[in-house]
Amino acid sequence: LFHDNKPSRRTMYKAMTIFRKYCMGPNPISIQILSDQSQNFRQGLVNYQNEFYSVDLPVMCIHGNHDDPSREGSELYAALDILDCANLVNYIGRQDQINQIQISP
Repeated sequence: LFHDNKPSRRTMYKAMTIFRKYCMGPNPISIQILSDQSQNFRQGLVNYQNEFYSVDLPVMCIHGNHDDPSREGSELYAALDILDCANLVNYIGRQDQINQIQISP
C-alpha cells in the first residue's frame, strides 16, 4: 500500500481519511471469505463482518516487501497493522520472520 515501510503521520492521516470516506458505508458486501478467518486475520475476522463497523468496500492488503514491520519495544508493527487495527483494511499474510514464511490456506 505504501512505498515506505514507515509512512509519515500526514500520509497515514490522509490514507485513513480516504479509507473512511470511500470504503465505509451501509451497502451490502457480495464477497465471502471461505478460509479460517481466525488464522488469516489478526482481528479474527474481516472488517465487513464486524458488527460495530459498516463497510461498503472491503480492502484486502497483502503483506509485501515494503511492509516490513519495525520493532516497537518487543512488538513488531507495520503501517498496515495500524490500518488493520482501525478496521479500515484487512491485512493478509503478515510475516515477522522472512526465513520462516507460512501461508494459509
